[in-house]
Amino acid sequence: MNCKIKFEKYLKENNLIDKHNILELFDKLDLKTLAEKLLTFDEDNTVNFAIECVCEELLITSSYKIERTGMKLGLHRMEHILELFDHPEKDLKVIHVAGTNGKGSTSSYIKDVLKTKYRVGFYSSPGMLSFNDRIRVNDEFISYKEAYRLFKLVQNTYDKNNPDPSDKLSFFEIITGVALLYFRDKKTDFVIMEVGLGGRYDGTNIFKNKELSIITKIGLDHTAILGDTLEKIAYEKGGIIQENDHVLMYPAKDSVINVIKDICEEKHATLNILDTNDIEIKEVNARGNVFSFKNETYSTKMVGEHQVYNASLALSALFNLRERGIIDIDNSIIKEALAESVWVGRLEWIRENILLDGAHNNDGIDSLVAYLNKQQFSKLTILLGILEDKDYKDMIAKLKTVSAKFSATKVPIEIKESNLDNLISSFGSTHVTKYNNYETALADIIPNLENDEIFLITGSLYLISAVRKEILEKY
Repeated sequence: MNCKIKFEKYLKENNLIDKHNILELFDKLDLKTLAEKLLTFDEDNTVNFAIECVCEELLITSSYKIERTGMKLGLHRMEHILELFDHPEKDLKVIHVAGTNGKGSTSSYIKDVLKTKYRVGFYSSPGMLSFNDRIRVNDEFISYKEAYRLFKLVQNTYDKNNPDPSDKLSFFEIITGVALLYFRDKKTDFVIMEVGLGGRYDGTNIFKNKELSIITKIGLDHTAILGDTLEKIAYEKGGIIQENDHVLMYPAKDSVINVIKDICEEKHATLNILDTNDIEIKEVNARGNVFSFKNETYSTKMVGEHQVYNASLALSALFNLRERGIIDIDNSIIKEALAESVWVGRLEWIRENILLDGAHNNDGIDSLVAYLNKQQFSKLTILLGILEDKDYKDMIAKLKTVSAKFSATKVPIEIKESNLDNLISSFGSTHVTKYNNYETALADIIPNLENDEIFLITGSLYLISAVRKEILEKY
């Protein structure tokens, strides 16, 4: 059992005694019963570690069971949760972020500035550092113990009060409910809610009053669900706009902007669009950027030219909130916080010669290829893993224009399709080394890297999350 092995390792590494005989309980009890038993013990480091371990595994197991039932559209289940828990969303000051690309980076910039003065709840998906990093206050993740307690509370309360037993909650709906309850309990000053998919029918689209709605770059992704044109996708993203809302949008072509404009007019919402004339790019380096926005110079650790625009969108959001008297943060603090902000798994240098990038759609690949073409690394090895439901043929056509040695592997997630042979055949005549799993790929590639060689792992966020953890632990 993964959990038992983790606990054993923890005891050995910290030279601790298992005075509660928890290791024996792993063999005797199922995880749910074990969690209940552990909660009766007096708290100490070993008990707390075991509880976190068990609750993490229970959450992950629960998520896989629920996710197999598929995606569910409609907001009626979320609205029912809100009623059952006395509308936690009404106690939150929300910044709602939708878009195809740049949601995480833009949200992270805003969070890192706001947390210098305020308590900021942050909800994103999927988890990158760990399963519980999707719900945090400032930079402290929700504990697995608390996440599991709230998970069961939301699930059980809904099931007991649900007139239609066949209409179960999706995993995303439960976790969104967990986030709302947690942020209310923690008395946050602001909450940044990142949309899971689309916007109109997304589980986060339950706020009638918000401080700001942000729409980041819109691209073609999840086309089977959201539509096969940018305009159709914009309509779904624009579904987060509420009556009398304040909306900030990443620049787009006129037909896309018009979709959002029409929604704003219908909802009597105020629309602002990031003006690229306010942006001057000064440096795009391998390890960061320097740019000016409205004649003020800023820098970012997040790399790639696209991060200049994400950072500028975040600055526009912060200035909007400040001008409306909602926040009070000096320019100097904004500049410092922006310069230190990072978003893991997106063009992230995890080692001096190892780069991770969750480029999981066409726009993501465009940004990655632009960065690689700008840097012109002399020796580059790329390991790629993309899910079957993505437009992987187009993505590979763009990526293979880069001069590199290519490898491909399966994405490590059971509940979604990852066809390795289809992926490799899309490379055509370009040679690709096949690895059935990422562990074998890393073990083969990393020890054999030359001094001046860069190793890039890209594609699915599920792959990036797994390899990031593996590299930090073993390499």
